[in-house]
Amino acid sequence: MRKYIFRLTFALSSAFFLSACEDSIDLDLGVPVDQIVIDAVINQTSDTQFIKITKSIAYLDNGTYKGYEMDTVGVLDTSNFVFHQFTYKGNGVYYFVPSSPDVFKFGSTYQLIAKDGADTYFSQSTLNSPTSIDSFTYSYKERGSFGGPKGNYITLWAKDKIGKGDFYWFKLFRNDSLQAKAGDILIAQDNSTTADGRGDGDLFIVPIRDNFTSRPFKPGETARVEILSITPEMYYYLNLISTQLNNSGLFAVPPSNIPSNIVCLNDQKKKVLGFFCMTGKVSTQKLLIN
Repeated sequence: MRKYIFRLTFALSSAFFLSACEDSIDLDLGVPVDQIVIDAVINQTSDTQFIKITKSIAYLDNGTYKGYEMDTVGVLDTSNFVFHQFTYKGNGVYYFVPSSPDVFKFGSTYQLIAKDGADTYFSQSTLNSPTSIDSFTYSYKERGSFGGPKGNYITLWAKDKIGKGDFYWFKLFRNDSLQAKAGDILIAQDNSTTADGRGDGDLFIVPIRDNFTSRPFKPGETARVEILSITPEMYYYLNLISTQLNNSGLFAVPPSNIPSNIVCLNDQKKKVLGFFCMTGKVSTQKLLIN
């Protein structure tokens, strides 16, 4: 009986002590400073290419990003010094329609140039050639590769390019809509997610070629996969984004802005967010699930 009384008394006193320690603290976060954000991922196809420019908002702001208009936005081909100017569409969106698929050439280096009054924003990227896709299939499984429910799952049969140091970004489209859950950014170095290079030129490993979705495809739905050949800098940038999106649990750290590869030439202290990358894109045919 005395043990019971002691335990009850200890529990009540602990609860009182812990509740007494709770106190509200007001932190002065200062005045938020908005920054230019430039998202420019350009590929070699004849599809319309887009660059989006916005202004950042405070972390605790529940509003939406606002588009930002600049004086001139475009991409310079350093091989022939042709400047491809992007047309302003509104709401911070700029677009360019290539006249042919070979406007942007593999192996060439391109420069992003965006002029805003006295400020000139700049970045540089090389266009790496894409890999090739052998086939794109689906099959019915009683269970998904990572514990998903039974149903139709897709498999991408493709190989890494021969030669160490290739980087890829995979995108899945379900019924022409990009499929992405928070933190799901599927990237690879050579044929896997490690840098050992032992799988150079081989098929992409199972966690990559089968890990496109946790929800199976229903009959009548369509699937398509894009593979973007990206620069090493873009690979590490996406890896940092994935880390931030999955930043939770006991060892979570405060979120912070991810470094950009875009600079302000006339004012190095003026920080810019976003990224510029030329990508080699290859896509599967649209697959109808029966």
